[in-house]
This record gives sequence, C-alpha cells and structure tokens, in this order.
Amino acid sequence: MPILKPLICALLCISAIITFLSLSIKNSGTKADNEQAVLAVWQIDSFEGGKGSRADFLQKLGKDFSASTGCFVNVISVSADALRMNLKEGVYPDIISYGAGTYGIESYIEGFSVWCRGGYCFLSLEPSADFSDINKDNTIVNKGKDNFAGAAAIMCGLSGAAMQKPTGAYVKLINGEYKYLLGTQRDIYRLKTRGVSFTVKPITQYNDLYQNVSVVSASERKGPAQEFIEYILGKADAVSKLGLMTDKTVFDDEMKIMQNIDCEYKLTSPMSMDAYDKLKNIIQSGDINMLKNLLK
Repeated sequence: MPILKPLICALLCISAIITFLSLSIKNSGTKADNEQAVLAVWQIDSFEGGKGSRADFLQKLGKDFSASTGCFVNVISVSADALRMNLKEGVYPDIISYGAGTYGIESYIEGFSVWCRGGYCFLSLEPSADFSDINKDNTIVNKGKDNFAGAAAIMCGLSGAAMQKPTGAYVKLINGEYKYLLGTQRDIYRLKTRGVSFTVKPITQYNDLYQNVSVVSASERKGPAQEFIEYILGKADAVSKLGLMTDKTVFDDEMKIMQNIDCEYKLTSPMSMDAYDKLKNIIQSGDINMLKNLLK
C-alpha cells in the first residue's frame, strides 16, 4: 500500500495534465479554425431595398465579426441567374442572402432565416388621401425586380392595373398620370428625397419582400457560417439604417406606419422552379382564389 499510494497519485497527476493539454489543444484548434476560415457570402438583391446597400451592410457586419472571431468574411453581390448558374456548375459560397421566392436553390441550402424585410404600400401625393377610391385605372404598380408585385396587386383587387419598372412607376405618379402608386419602402425614400408631401397606406394583404439567409449545404465551413448568420440576426435593430425592417427596428419618419405589419398572405421561402412557374402563371391569369390557395 505505501508503494501504491505514490503511484496512484502520479497517475492521477498525469491524467489531469493530459486532460488539460487536450482541452487546451481543442480550444486552440477551434480558434485556429476560425482564424483560418474565409467565409464567402453572396448577396442577391431580389427586391429593391430602402436606402444603402445590403451587401455593404453585411460586409460591415463581417468586419466586426472578424474582429471578434478571427474569421474573415467576403461579401459580393451577384444576380439570381448568376447564383443558379454557379450552383449548377459546382461553384459554391458558404452563405447566400436572397429574397423570398428565389427559385432553384432549395436543394443547395440548409434551412433559412429572415434577416430583414420590406413591405408593399400605396402612395399618394395628396396629403389628405384616404385611399378609398383606389382602382386599377388610377393606380400604377411598381413591378419591382424579382419580387411578385403582381400578386400584391391581385390581393388588393387591382388585377389588370398598369405596371412599370420601379423608376418609371414613380415618375408617372410624380407627373400626375396616376393618383396612386402601389410601391414599396423604396418609393417612400424616393419621395422623401424629392422633398414632396405624400401619404402612405401599408398593404396588409400580401408580402414577399423578405431577405433570407442560408448556409450552403456544400460549405466546408458550416460552423463559422452558422455563427455569422446568428451574428447577423443579432443585429436586427441596425437594419433601419437600410430603410428595411425587422421586429426590432424603430422609425420616427414616414416609415413608422410600415412597422410591425402582419400580412394575411406571405411568401417567405425559396421555391422550386415548378412552383415559381405556377405562381407566375396564376399572377398572369389574375385568379385571386388560385393565388390564395397556393399561398396557404
């Protein structure tokens, strides 16, 4: 027994040292992995923002994230078509930030989170407008980019209303060719910049202006990628700098009326190409019942 006690003590000491060294090596390895990671983030502007660049906003967050973790973030803007082409050719980023309704990417990503959103609204240059006389003949629709403004028009009973590219629709309102504009938060900022008086009515029937973010399934840096996504989601209150919204943004100007709107029908997720084609066909037909059934 006198011989065994020192031996047992020695073995316990050796075991403790090995455990300490193992934990130190593991922690050092995790830190080293983060320091060596370079996350590629692709930003797709599927719909007009409010003000500023979403890619620049994400890059600024990436710089702050890098300072605290050692993980470098590189954000680039690409089109939805370029995104799909690269994915098919096996060229993958680690993270994709994209608009709801983006099609053809669903098999390349692992879930999604909404990190900011916009909203549809009616705008009038009449300060006292009550919007009670809106119809398809006195309203011009901002058709947007890759969003489904036609669905918003149908949901508001404006099937068949004229549609124009974003700036064109805004100009027609300014020139008095139409009494109302079915637009988005971007049009609010256009009118603010012009310095004219206007009235806003949020559209609560439908919204697809959601900016999602996902980890790419083929990424070799899923851990750091998910960490960065959580970091983005944790900065929800800063999104107001973009003129866009989250549940935590607060506005004290014309955008205030757009906050915390709960829409009856929403499109928040990416889509298959078949679902995308079906939605486009329904919008073209103007069938509100088919549209509602598809969005249930």
